[in-house]
Amino acid sequence: MEKVWEELKEIETEAEQIRSSAQQKAQSITALVQQKSENLMANSQAYAEEEGQQFFASTVEEANRKRDEQLKASQVATEKLKAQAVKRMEPAVAKVVNAIIKEDKP
Repeated sequence: MEKVWEELKEIETEAEQIRSSAQQKAQSITALVQQKSENLMANSQAYAEEEGQQFFASTVEEANRKRDEQLKASQVATEKLKAQAVKRMEPAVAKVVNAIIKEDKP
């Protein structure tokens, strides 16, 4: 009976060691998971910030490109209007002068 009792004590001691070891491993795994999740969150935040900056930069670049295109189109239209104004200026001046001359005649 004493031998059974000693074996039971050994089994109990071994079970306590297994439980203690499992608890330490669980704590270790929990700490590792916590650390990795913190790292993942930090990396995700940095990645999100970088993506946001890239999106902002590309949006600004696209806006500048569209503005430049519109400016060029406006300049072309302005040049056409100036050319038309120059062509019509001489006949307009002649008509005004003729109108004034005709009014001055009695």
